[in-house]
Amino acid sequence: MTALHQVVLLTLFTSFACVLCTEAEEPWVMIKKMGPVGYQIKSVKKNYDRDLDETTFVSLIQAPIPTTTMNGEDLKLVSTQEDGLSAVYEITTVTSNFFLDPDFLLTSKHESLQVELNSYAADGFNEQTDFAFNDFQLQVEKRDQAESTTYMMTYRGCSCSCDFSTMIGKNTTSGFMEIGDYDRKYTYVQRWLNEENERVCSVQVNNATLKRDAVKIISLTFSIECRCGNSYGSWRENFISKATYELNLI
Repeated sequence: MTALHQVVLLTLFTSFACVLCTEAEEPWVMIKKMGPVGYQIKSVKKNYDRDLDETTFVSLIQAPIPTTTMNGEDLKLVSTQEDGLSAVYEITTVTSNFFLDPDFLLTSKHESLQVELNSYAADGFNEQTDFAFNDFQLQVEKRDQAESTTYMMTYRGCSCSCDFSTMIGKNTTSGFMEIGDYDRKYTYVQRWLNEENERVCSVQVNNATLKRDAVKIISLTFSIECRCGNSYGSWRENFISKATYELNLI
């Protein structure tokens, strides 16, 4: 083997070793293993009062401790789970507007759940205990690189659509100023769906661009919207028309 061949082989070996080293330094870190999220819908009862022309929904939701409601509904702690990390809460929602579906929003430390109730559900039954949302499972992975941070969400068990929202801005002499322009905002945060697997969606934070422009990312939230069945019959038999789950990534 000539000296030239030795140099070429050494260069190739060094390059290959550097690639392996780089990949080893940038692994995907499991933030949440595949499994249910922090919320489970236990039951929803519906009662229509003809005298008052009001519909009352009473929902039992298992949620992380602590959990609060944002819309002023009556929220009661029913029971605490054995792990001490979650509890079953009762939420009472009253509406007198038949044409407007009422909703409630539960917020925990890193998660939230907005439930849109179905005023048009059939009157032939008073309680529902089986919900498509409870089949929803989520996995979250994160990868830190020199100039970016990427989050990858994989979900299964439901017919859902995912999205992201973010608050980005910079400090000025008059205080923090949020960037509201859509195109400019997503110069710093880019999102995409996996073309090969529609149940995988990702978002990338461009740390280098944020640093260059002295811009701060205040929050980054992953959301997924789960609707009830598409057929008329299944829709009429669901007390919940839509459930939107959100997870704070930043």
